[in-house]
Amino acid sequence: PPPPRTRKVMICGAPASGKGTQCEGIVEDFGLVHISTGDELRMHVRQGTPLGLQAKAFMDAGGLVPDSLITAIVKDRLSHQDVVERGWLLDGFPRTGGQVTALREAGVDPDAVVLLDVPDEILVERCTGRRLDPVTNAIYHLVHNPPPPGVIDRLVQRSDDTEEAMAKRIATYHDNLSAITTYYHSLCRRINGVRAPQVIRSEVKSFIEGSLPPSMSGLPPRRPMPTPGEAMAFVEKEMMPFIVKGCAALCKSKPDKPLEYLAHWMIENNPNKPLVDKTADQAPSDKNDVNQERV
Repeated sequence: PPPPRTRKVMICGAPASGKGTQCEGIVEDFGLVHISTGDELRMHVRQGTPLGLQAKAFMDAGGLVPDSLITAIVKDRLSHQDVVERGWLLDGFPRTGGQVTALREAGVDPDAVVLLDVPDEILVERCTGRRLDPVTNAIYHLVHNPPPPGVIDRLVQRSDDTEEAMAKRIATYHDNLSAITTYYHSLCRRINGVRAPQVIRSEVKSFIEGSLPPSMSGLPPRRPMPTPGEAMAFVEKEMMPFIVKGCAALCKSKPDKPLEYLAHWMIENNPNKPLVDKTADQAPSDKNDVNQERV
């Protein structure tokens, strides 16, 4: 039997949009290798690899690691055997237009892009209520996932989980989002992230499997796939009479190039072809006439 398909998935979303929870579900459902650029960067720096040494030089100087270097680290991870065999899940990357360009130039393209959509006020509430247990590294939420008795007194709030810091992070996310959604628009599905995790997981799974389409901005929703019976009825009612008429015209004309004749006949007699406006060659008296609906 052929080997199982290896999928290539990206997941995007603002801080606290629920990417971590959905990444766990995607890994369980599809067996993909979860790749976090932060984890990979720290690993390269810790191990002193050539890429890690380059990154460390930027970090020690107080600068940002360039997109090209982060992309090189990602591409290196994608070349490992486990990723080749199982497929990959890129978590929160790319984040900017520059990273999108760097990935494209590196030949890294996904099959599906999941975008978790959560209103800003809910993102702020999720983050400001988040607390870290410095002993176990467990993360709790004072409302949605309260800590057990005896733990709350030692919990701490991360510096980037304050309302002020979160507002800046959300603004940065929105500033960069259009570059990602524009380039990946035909592969991206925007998913409501304000629902139960299992409900979101079910939609994410269906999208990655291909049973749900991308939600491309500006285009009408796709029609549902017809049943076999509906498809056969359409063929018998709409397509067969058209094909029979074409064949009859072909037999009557007996052209030297029958296939070419039949192709032209089908184009000219296509019932979906718009009617030609007989006044189209006339100069319009007003520029708005150009946009008038044709009869």
